[in-house]
Amino acid sequence: GWKPENAQKNMEQILTANDNNVDAVLSENDGMAGGVVAALSAQGLVIPVGGQDGDLAAINRVARGTQTVSVWKDARDLGKAAGEIASALAAGTSMDAIAGATKFTGGEKGIAINAILLDPTPLTRDNLSVAINGGHITKEQACAGALPGVDGCN
Repeated sequence: GWKPENAQKNMEQILTANDNNVDAVLSENDGMAGGVVAALSAQGLVIPVGGQDGDLAAINRVARGTQTVSVWKDARDLGKAAGEIASALAAGTSMDAIAGATKFTGGEKGIAINAILLDPTPLTRDNLSVAINGGHITKEQACAGALPGVDGCN
């Protein structure tokens, strides 16, 4: 259910089962990454943790050094692409004729669909200014408690 509290409980169980011997965690989203970080912090552990969504709290965790990366999809780029696709479809263009459309196979049944895949931005301590300058998060939100040397915070 993408719930941070479930991720925290699961991470606590993983840490117990492995005597805290965990090298890194890749989480399906930033909320769950927050639960993972809480479990790790309770054990005094700081290891690489990745999440995705560009969640504001996750961006701040990146600045504070408790989360290594958050994969961000810029809503401005997503909205622009969606608008262009909708206009082209409304004008009668078939999806496979839209510039940039490719076949994407995924899901449980492995069905191929037409898609336009945009490049996400991995936000790390070295490029947090991308999200700040993009208006996704304020400098104050991103940089509260930031470690020295975090891009956009000093």
